[in-house]
Amino acid sequence: MLLTWLQSTLSKSVLSRVLGATHSYEVWETIHEYFQMQTKVRARQLRTDLRSVQLEGKTMREYLLQIKSIADELVGVGSPVKHEEYVDAILVNLPQEYAPVVAVIEGNFTTPPVNEIEAQLLSFESRSNRF
Repeated sequence: MLLTWLQSTLSKSVLSRVLGATHSYEVWETIHEYFQMQTKVRARQLRTDLRSVQLEGKTMREYLLQIKSIADELVGVGSPVKHEEYVDAILVNLPQEYAPVVAVIEGNFTTPPVNEIEAQLLSFESRSNRF
């Protein structure tokens, strides 16, 4: 009876995954495995997106906001971004004109806080735009 009720509460797409279950615990295990896999796939896609963000056609503020948005989504799926990975995501795809500021940031013995890196990049963009 509980199994029938449980199955009646599921969407068609989820129900099709649990039709062979004979016990409610099997339904829950199947649902858990399915959504856990979906979460892992989403995290993997977000990490790929994080590494491929480009500055092209964006302001530095928009670029940094896009990276932060992806990093926040990763936190939301239970896969937070480490500080060094976050900094790498910011620096790795910057165009050649940012090489001087990237060299200064990467030349530090310790990785600076993200807010300092963002401030340096925004300042560099502002100065570049004046010329």
